[in-house]
Amino acid sequence: MFTTIAAFAGVALLATLIPGPDTAVVIKNSMGRGRRAALATAAGCSTGQVGWGIASIAGIAALLATSVIAFTVLKWIGAIYLCYIGVRSLISALRSKQTAAEQDVAAPASVASSYRDGLFTNALNPKTALFMSALLPQFTGPGEPWWTPGVLVAVTAVVSFSCMAAYALVFAKLGDVLRRPAVRRTVDGTMGGVLVSFGVGLAFSQA
Repeated sequence: MFTTIAAFAGVALLATLIPGPDTAVVIKNSMGRGRRAALATAAGCSTGQVGWGIASIAGIAALLATSVIAFTVLKWIGAIYLCYIGVRSLISALRSKQTAAEQDVAAPASVASSYRDGLFTNALNPKTALFMSALLPQFTGPGEPWWTPGVLVAVTAVVSFSCMAAYALVFAKLGDVLRRPAVRRTVDGTMGGVLVSFGVGLAFSQA
């Protein structure tokens, strides 16, 4: 059992380390809203992972692999959301007049909004569902205990949150420099463009 968990954790870690929409939105919020908001974003991403893990165990996620309509609908919703938060960041880059002191502490509303950013970014990405539904069966053979899938889903969430939280803390630590008004506008513009590009890429992806 330990070997199975360790092997699964290794695969989950490698998948998490590949930059994607989750990484981009965590970095954006860490530089724009501070550490608390970035950690909330990471928690949102992990919540989405848990949701898709449970859906995979129930067989719901597998429907996306067999239903072109379901996959396409979710794909376009996810793409639109990524473009939305990307455009929002671009607009912020054009309009931002806040000082570093004003941005230093995330308001409760920003923390809640950041959690939703992470949750929706992950939950509306059909590729996460396909990944979970393809990966879990590889580690849940007939010889494994019945509760193995649940443990593996928890491992995925822990690995995801740990990696995203590390990004959050590293980039938030650079906040004194990165949240200077001029630099902040550049960062917002860059990350906004990255998120829009992820959205466009998702919209035109085939799987």
